[in-house]
Amino acid sequence: MKLLTICFLLMLTACSQRQEVEVEELQLANSFVEQGNAAIDSNWWHSFNNDQLTLLVEQGLRDNLSLKASDLRLKSSSIDAQIAGADLNPDLRLFANASAPTDDLGTIKSASVGISSSWEIDLWGRLAANEEKAYWQYQGQQALHRARANLVAGNITNAWFGIVSAQEKKQVLATQYQRTQDALIAISRRFALGKSSVTNIWQQQKLLKSIEVQQAKNLTELSLNQQTLALWLGIPTSKLESIDFHLLPTLPETPEMGVPAEALKYRPDIEQALAKIKAANENLSVAISAQYPRITLGANYSTSKNNAQDLFDDWKGNLIASLAMPLFDSGTTKNVVKQRKLELQALIFDYQRVWLEAIASVDQVLINEAQLVKVSKNLISQLDLAKRTEKLTMIKYLNGKADYIELLKAQESILSIEQQVIDANKRLATNRVLLYRELSHGYFIVVDDAEKNDVTNVNISRAKRIKGTQS
Repeated sequence: MKLLTICFLLMLTACSQRQEVEVEELQLANSFVEQGNAAIDSNWWHSFNNDQLTLLVEQGLRDNLSLKASDLRLKSSSIDAQIAGADLNPDLRLFANASAPTDDLGTIKSASVGISSSWEIDLWGRLAANEEKAYWQYQGQQALHRARANLVAGNITNAWFGIVSAQEKKQVLATQYQRTQDALIAISRRFALGKSSVTNIWQQQKLLKSIEVQQAKNLTELSLNQQTLALWLGIPTSKLESIDFHLLPTLPETPEMGVPAEALKYRPDIEQALAKIKAANENLSVAISAQYPRITLGANYSTSKNNAQDLFDDWKGNLIASLAMPLFDSGTTKNVVKQRKLELQALIFDYQRVWLEAIASVDQVLINEAQLVKVSKNLISQLDLAKRTEKLTMIKYLNGKADYIELLKAQESILSIEQQVIDANKRLATNRVLLYRELSHGYFIVVDDAEKNDVTNVNISRAKRIKGTQS
């Protein structure tokens, strides 16, 4: 009776061995370096208002091989959490055996059958900590899965931008080639009239060749972007459907982000870092509980007879209580506790670093966007001036009031700036993708019914355990 009283008192004080980890609050910035007015769509690629892009991203989120593998690992992790929770409950096993002589296998000389059960009393919260650790490891795996989904969506969008910009540049280069060829015809006529040198023709032909080189490079870039898109979609390049011609989308309005503490708290990397802290804290609880006694209760109910016909006539049962406690292990258990405390503190510092890096990353993207917008506007102004200059210089050249070098410089300027404008718009678009990725929590994966059940089972199991501990 005294033993039962002691066990009961130990069970009442078991919760005191587990402590919730406290993470020191960070002094975060009150705002980002820039703030917009547009609402953020959780499926951020919708902001570019292109149905083809939307279909490609959804296809990638569904078929990407890396995401499929990550999804299976996530489901495996949820099963680990359920397995860890099962140790809190008693088990029940059936056993049976029989023996017979080798010369007369049909005659059973002895037989036994019975059931047995064992249950470890979770005095110090070791089993509960193991379940919690598995739960937080699952949460960390889930955050990693969302980060990968965000990466897939971003890379598909950027590859699509690459294809679109290459197609746009292809058209621009074709127009440039035609304009340069028309100018070559005009120069050849002047040469035939003795009004220009043959070197003018050679210079113009050289300019045509340089455009052909740019066209070849652009086709290579187009092919590389198609291969990249197919890779992230999880299909062979030969299966990639043709991308309709589009101009690069207009840059959406800057999103309204609010304060960093609210905008970034659901980022996958921040949630993963927090989950690691929680799991490490539970791991520490396991190490602490290893220093204390472990009590296991067991029971069996069985029957055994030499005659199989009388096997079920006589049943016997017994209860077993066992205690295990470390006495001397050269300080191993204490050192494990120290080690896990150090690991926990390191993870807390990692968590703080992730927060600071997240805010800095968003600010850097916003700063880059401001500069890229200025560059884009400047190039558009340059292009307008270059077109005016080239048009006026051509008129002067045909009237003999300007030499060919002036015309050549004007042509080369337009050829360069037109391509720079496309490249600048592409950089703006990809920088905006990076901003959306920095702010995204990654909750745009369609969860199938099986995975929903896995997540529900994990949370229900954990909720039951927490409720039982509190009571």
